[in-house]
Amino acid sequence: MWEEKYLCHQCVGDAYVRQHIKKIGSSNQACSYCKRKRINIHVEHILAMMHDVFEYYFETYEDIYDCGHGDSAQEVIYKELGVEFEVAEDIYNLLAEKFNPHNDFDGVRYNDAFVYRHITYSTGKLSSSWRKATDSLLNETRYFNREANAFLDSLFQDINKLKTLDSSSPVKMLTEEIRLYRARVFENQEEVKQALEQPEKYLGPPPPSLARPGRMNAQGISVFYGATSVDVAIAEVRPPVGSIVVTAPFVPLRALRVLDISALDSLSFGSGSKFDPQTRKTNERAVFFRTLSRKLTLPAFGKRQDSDYLITQLVADFLSDRETFGLDGVSFKSTQVQAGTGYNIVLFNKSSAVRHAADESRRFNVELYEYAEDNPYNFGPEIQLIVGVPQKKLYVGSRAFARIPEPTLRLITDGMTYHNITGVTFITSQAPVNQGEDLIQPMPPEPFDDLSDF
Repeated sequence: MWEEKYLCHQCVGDAYVRQHIKKIGSSNQACSYCKRKRINIHVEHILAMMHDVFEYYFETYEDIYDCGHGDSAQEVIYKELGVEFEVAEDIYNLLAEKFNPHNDFDGVRYNDAFVYRHITYSTGKLSSSWRKATDSLLNETRYFNREANAFLDSLFQDINKLKTLDSSSPVKMLTEEIRLYRARVFENQEEVKQALEQPEKYLGPPPPSLARPGRMNAQGISVFYGATSVDVAIAEVRPPVGSIVVTAPFVPLRALRVLDISALDSLSFGSGSKFDPQTRKTNERAVFFRTLSRKLTLPAFGKRQDSDYLITQLVADFLSDRETFGLDGVSFKSTQVQAGTGYNIVLFNKSSAVRHAADESRRFNVELYEYAEDNPYNFGPEIQLIVGVPQKKLYVGSRAFARIPEPTLRLITDGMTYHNITGVTFITSQAPVNQGEDLIQPMPPEPFDDLSDF
């Protein structure tokens, strides 16, 4: 360059770069800009850092339309580095000299005709690691998958310390004031009557032998799928018109810690210096958490359901098994209802036991119709606890020695509701299918039928 230029730490506004100058610089010569003999470095020493900021945080556009969106390279340097415009101009010239190609084939990165626009952070290495982990999961083994578990360990390592944009924790507490609702679909009233005779057994989580695979559980793993409102609980079981749904409220017997997966969409990792590589890593993590939040909560259907559920099941298993997290379950927004209606709650197997669910001696008398003189078949479901029934002897076999989890939920038996499904409402987004002008198909060439010319 035409002149040796030195930049001192006091002439830089960015705190990270200032510390960098203090760490590696010297005061053997005066700063070229303030003329003071403070700790400084040659301007060339921060070119790579400035170039990385352009590469990671900004996209280049030709300003041929003068649209007014974006800044010149000098303005970006001026704002991000916090320097005088004279310094920004010198750094820009050095960037163009060092990083612009010296041939006609590669694209120019720095040019006065360009504007630079700030872009959303990339998920970078995290996305690559996630793809490797999921490929390993889908193509190798689900259980004891080291690659997937190692990735999740690094991702969730400080989950208890993370904060959302409103400074709240993504880990929520469910206390005994909270009501969790479960819904079950029935085809006829006989099935309803049987379930109401032992509501804790039939309206709570199914036994392992009947536990079908779901978003957060594998085949044979029983978990508690519930919701914070009746409407969400009904919507999530997707009952057909003409069916019957019984909703049942449950109350926690102790405080339950659940990770709000939807809150991962709004985690805050601070606003560090763009010149600090650690800031890029945390920004990548924030973007990846947003992507993961959507992947874990969007409904899966069709051919992709098995593979999509395999991934969400792995995450649920991981969160459940890590004792350091101390989690009892997860929550997430329902996609089956309008926003703000309520949340889905999934309690892991270890925290899903319902009081009295395994007590075969606990039964209710069930009457679906009440007698009235003017209408002997007046519909009015009623249950009555049958008391004084002697306890059945426990079968002494393999099940007698099985560990029965400590109950964490209690069914509120006087809060159940019988629903006749008489209709379903759909919320859609629409787009018209436009018909354009007719396409004229060219005529195919006529085949040669006379070879006399050849």
